[in-house]
Formats: sequence, C-alpha cells, structure tokens
Amino acid sequence: MIDVPDRKLILNLQLLIARAAQKDSLKWWEDDSLTPSGKYLLERLFIVDADEAGRKLAIEAAKVRFQAAFGNENNLLHLFHLDQEGEVEHSLQGISLSSVSVPSEPIQTIENLRHVLVEQVGSPLKYQVIGERSNNRLEIKMGDAPSKSDLTHIVKTLAWAALESEPGKPVFPYIQQIL
Repeated sequence: MIDVPDRKLILNLQLLIARAAQKDSLKWWEDDSLTPSGKYLLERLFIVDADEAGRKLAIEAAKVRFQAAFGNENNLLHLFHLDQEGEVEHSLQGISLSSVSVPSEPIQTIENLRHVLVEQVGSPLKYQVIGERSNNRLEIKMGDAPSKSDLTHIVKTLAWAALESEPGKPVFPYIQQIL
C-alpha cells in the first residue's frame, strides 16, 4: 500500500517531467496540455475542471512517449511504469491531479528543471549511467540499491536522471526490475 503523501510525490514528479516536456519548455514531445495555449483550449472543452483534464492529458502524453521508447519491455522500471503488476498506477488513480503541484511557468533549460527538482525533492540522488540504449533509453543504476518497497527513492532517482536530457532531445531513464 502506498500512502497518500507518497502517491502525491509520484504524481508531482510525473507532472514535473510532463511539464518540462511541453512545447513551451524543453520540447521533448508534442504536447501543449500544460501551456497557456493548451489551458485556453481546455477551458473551452472541459468547463467543470479544465486543470484536471490538462494534467491527465499531460501524464497520458508522457506515458505514450515512454511506452513508445520501451515497447513491451515490462521488466524495466521507469517514471511511468513503476511495477509489472500495475498496482502503483492503480493506486495513483485515487488522487486528484489538481491537488498536486506543477509549475505554471515554462521550464526552458535543464538548469531550470534542476532548480525545480531541488525545490521539490531536495538534494540530488546518486545514480550511475550504465549507457544510452536505442530509442533514447538511458539505463541507470541506483547509487545506493533501494529495496523494492522504497518506491519514492526510485521515483526521485528516475526524475533526477531526466536531467541527462537536452532541450529537444529527451532521454528515458530506467532501471532493471528490482526483485
């Protein structure tokens, strides 16, 4: 069971990476869900809760991009696939995305993303880059091997590894399944 603060942290980091990927930010993929122009459109389409809809769309766009990079390799853990059984994703569904913070301003540099990560999770977590694989996948090794139950440590480390990206060129950090 994942407690509410940990679920919010996971969603916060997923939304942060999705925000960094937006077209007005680091341009990692085609998505405007969290940009001012996206908000303008969403407010006309989703009258009740445009903010929630935009955040859901942004996470869905990020999941699709990560899925395209990883295909059917379910034994790898990444920010949008944190277990093979889907239990983590299922537990996240109970949290309103509107209750999770996400920067409203564009994240236009890697240094800006680093600054936001420091604000949200504290000091950098250690990891070692094993190598870049096909489809811009970046295999990393955790600096201090966490247990499978230390999900927040894994999520924070995967978010920090996103700093290996460049504007216009994302990498998709992952680790091997922890048994």
